[in-house]
Amino acid sequence: MQDPAPDTRATARPAPVGPTEPVAVLSTSEDLYASPSEALKAVRDEYLYWTGKLTDTSLQLSYALIAANWAAFGSVNGILASFWSKLSVALVIIALGVSVAGAKWVGESLRAQIEYAEADGSRWEAEFKVNAGTRSPWPFTRAIDSLGRWMREAKIWLPLIAGLSFIIALASR
Repeated sequence: MQDPAPDTRATARPAPVGPTEPVAVLSTSEDLYASPSEALKAVRDEYLYWTGKLTDTSLQLSYALIAANWAAFGSVNGILASFWSKLSVALVIIALGVSVAGAKWVGESLRAQIEYAEADGSRWEAEFKVNAGTRSPWPFTRAIDSLGRWMREAKIWLPLIAGLSFIIALASR
């Protein structure tokens, strides 16, 4: 029986030269990101993923709270008899309404931004050059950026407060 071929891949880094000398940072093909731009895209992708999860989870919690109120209080009259249950359902309905209205508003604002960009390509390119590398909401507008922030807050807090109201409703039965 023959011994397996030796592993020629480097498996360990050389020992440090000394405790006071800085260790050189080496860039290899094993780096997680090849460039700052690639790293920024990874952050953006994660941001989009997690804000999408926020939307999904907020909607699921809203549906669950409607069902929980119905199950716990048995009927519309049962829900209406409890201030906290009414508040819970009302907050869920407000959250769902804010989500629908906000989605419409963002969609229309983005459509307007597309039309703005298509109306004058050289202006759009000039704005890109001015805003590249700055803390600017461009290519979006400040209004779109602010609306997105407010929508995320509503998707977090309205269902959570509705859930707390439901718990109080259960405890005060």
